[in-house]
Amino acid sequence: MAHLLENDDLRLRALSQDDLPLLEAWENDAEGWLSSNTINPLSKDFIQQYITTSSRHIMETGTMSLIIEQRGTSLAALGHLVLYDYTPLHCRTGIGIYIAPEHRRSGYASEGIRLACHYAFEQLRCQQVYAEILAYNIPSQRMLLTLGFEHTATLPRWQWVRGDYQDLYYYQKWNE
Repeated sequence: MAHLLENDDLRLRALSQDDLPLLEAWENDAEGWLSSNTINPLSKDFIQQYITTSSRHIMETGTMSLIIEQRGTSLAALGHLVLYDYTPLHCRTGIGIYIAPEHRRSGYASEGIRLACHYAFEQLRCQQVYAEILAYNIPSQRMLLTLGFEHTATLPRWQWVRGDYQDLYYYQKWNE
């Protein structure tokens, strides 16, 4: 199964207690809050509990949290990827990703999503993976289209961002 979560460049691995400082910084990055519906800082205790519960099985929780690492280097973790809302009955899962600011625009998000989609299709037997992207996030929309996702729905004026409502776009990729 491990080969489904890695390629020559990246590896997706389970969260560990050693990730607490990174996750605390990433989860409290106010820029990242725009996409995650977070409106207040998260405590170290809250993130510690998140890491602890992340070890539970995706079939039980509907969620799987992973750290994105570059293979073959001493480079620290690059980001955090979550499969969420996993529904075995309907064979689908949502995907969300956060790449540390210093590693953005390096292709890591695309590679991480490719690996996670492959895992969802092959191991979880999903028929589709979906992502929710706010209208202002043009780079993420372009990336998803490049990866074979299709823009399938718009929820108008869905989320309050920076003093105005933003549309929320749904992107889907099918296992074909």
